[in-house]
Amino acid sequence: MINVSLIMEYLYCPFKVYIQQINDYDILTKSMVSGRISHEALRGYEEIIKRNIWTLKKEMDITEILKELFKDVPEFLEDVYHQYHQEQINDHADVSFESLKEDIKFNSWIIAIKSQKILKTGRTCADVVDLLFPPCLIELIIEDQEIGLIGQIDKIEIIDGVYYPIKVKTGLPSLKGVWESDALQVTAYAILMEREFNKEVPVGFINYIRVGSKKPVLINSYLREKFSNVYYELDSILNKGSVPEIVQNIRKCRACDYSEVCEYSIG
Repeated sequence: MINVSLIMEYLYCPFKVYIQQINDYDILTKSMVSGRISHEALRGYEEIIKRNIWTLKKEMDITEILKELFKDVPEFLEDVYHQYHQEQINDHADVSFESLKEDIKFNSWIIAIKSQKILKTGRTCADVVDLLFPPCLIELIIEDQEIGLIGQIDKIEIIDGVYYPIKVKTGLPSLKGVWESDALQVTAYAILMEREFNKEVPVGFINYIRVGSKKPVLINSYLREKFSNVYYELDSILNKGSVPEIVQNIRKCRACDYSEVCEYSIG
């Protein structure tokens, strides 16, 4: 089975995938730990925000709304961090957790502003929840044995019977749209969803929480073909033992978690 998460690794460096999978290295990287903390924190944070929305009143100003929405969030985030610190982080305690907290506070401001505007129109707290948080499936794992692909989708929003895959990112977006690796991962999720639910998935989204922007990804023929090419390359590496072409890049090598075990590293 090819995991959708390997798309990003492959586009960063195909040989990184080869080292990781063929040589069976089990390295707990900083990015892996950061990703686990972020997903756990964001999932719980959203549930707290949805709960706290029900306590809002239309006469509240923005500061009061933010305070009410953010209630219990700092304590929850610290609990998540300490849980992972004790169980998994070990030598990777320098995860950028403070940055994550700032991003979450920033997104809370955005939700507070939207909530106030909705309430001022005479809508209820229930309306705010429905408008800002449509029905969704969280961290759904889809495994397709026929095509040999598996992926855990951060969120699937369901609006008027249409399913939209959402990928949550803590990094900055590209200056022009979305990063190619993000677009291809969402495309892979769309393909899995189409086969699982027997529904066309025309659009996905990347939620870049650092800037509070949910950018669309049109699941077109170009992205589908590009994904197919990457899929076959991954299949060749993982299932046929093919050695990918070595393309050295000093910037990537220096930042790579596998630089110490890679014989081609120039970092």
